[in-house]
Amino acid sequence: MEIVKVNPKSAEIERLCSREVAPSKEIHDKVMAILADVKKRGYAAALEYAQKFDGLTGKTLRVTDASIAKSAAKAGPALRKALRTAIKNVRDFHKNQMEESWLMEAQDGVVLGQRIRPMKRVGLYVPGGAGVYPSTVIMNAVPALVAGVEDIVVVTPIKDEINPAVAFVLMELGIKEVYHIGGAQAVAMLAYGAKDAKGKTIVERVDKIVGPGNVFAAIAKKEVFGVVDIDMVAGPSEVLVMADSACDADFVAADLLSQAEHGSGFEAAICITDNMETAKMISACVDEQVENSPKRELLKKVLDNFGRILVVKDWFDGVAIANRIAPEHLEVMTSEAESMAAQIENAGAVFIGPWSSEPVGDYFAGPNHVLPTNGTGRFFSPLGVYDFLKRMSIVRYSEKAIKKNAKAIATVAMEEGFYHHAQAVLKRL
Repeated sequence: MEIVKVNPKSAEIERLCSREVAPSKEIHDKVMAILADVKKRGYAAALEYAQKFDGLTGKTLRVTDASIAKSAAKAGPALRKALRTAIKNVRDFHKNQMEESWLMEAQDGVVLGQRIRPMKRVGLYVPGGAGVYPSTVIMNAVPALVAGVEDIVVVTPIKDEINPAVAFVLMELGIKEVYHIGGAQAVAMLAYGAKDAKGKTIVERVDKIVGPGNVFAAIAKKEVFGVVDIDMVAGPSEVLVMADSACDADFVAADLLSQAEHGSGFEAAICITDNMETAKMISACVDEQVENSPKRELLKKVLDNFGRILVVKDWFDGVAIANRIAPEHLEVMTSEAESMAAQIENAGAVFIGPWSSEPVGDYFAGPNHVLPTNGTGRFFSPLGVYDFLKRMSIVRYSEKAIKKNAKAIATVAMEEGFYHHAQAVLKRL
């Protein structure tokens, strides 16, 4: 693994911060055409695309309850136990994020406040092509359920029958509305709803779409934002490990490769250290683990592109670089891990100490694994219960209050040129 001496202004830092997968105009145009077609022709168009692109052989998109139950029954006892524990951990963590409505009483009988309500219907995209992702269902559905969302709709481009682990999680969470469809066509169906030729609604539109997908789904989510809400447009996975001479180099190497194996070729696996000898030890461990890996060629591609061990002169520079990169996952494996972690301002999730390996967060600990990527940790947060809640402002003015303040309100309205705004309050005098 390549070792580079850097400072916060180095060109290598800029390169690492600038990585992205830019979709071609051809792909973008295809997505726009699919969105427009499903919006216009509804269920018929969605069905045709699912048959063409998603391996659907039947004439209906809905996955039956019986089919889900049949697949779920194939999940082994150890897997069931692990998934149940993960669900409990994620639910327990997210319960702490729940918000409550509130009211405040001001002068003259004025009552102001905020009313919290859950979204009613949410769409969850679960990838089903190259991988199997029960953790995606858990991490996206559990906070929605904690928030009080009534309807969770799952779309997934399954090739044959639904994966047993995914099916088991769906049953555990009580999710029954599942459709065999993926890509831009799935996003379009969720965003616009789908009617049949007679105008009957087959699939109701959702309020929000969450979950990762392929490049077609990602572009589609971006394009329908505003028609519905979305979680985020996620980029390739990232991990940044801060390590000093106290670290276990083999642990660091393993954690770097845990993100490099995702497979797009654009993942980032970065280590920051203040010690050249530590850098060399980590590099040697990475090389050894790569050579012994069944994914050797894939890992080499990722590490050649965005796998780097960055050597800094001190941890002032190290922390500054970490905050500049704002990684999806940030691990701190230093002798002063707690105090260093406290200096991190920009990251999706921070893992502190040698036993807090990143996959612990991906699958089990409880915090959400849907995290901001590509430096967006500077302003985005992990997916949470708050993403499935709406906030409505409450205003209740008394007669005394409006008579006291009407002229002031009208003065501001007239300054902005809104005559009837002013009249609406002045008529109450």
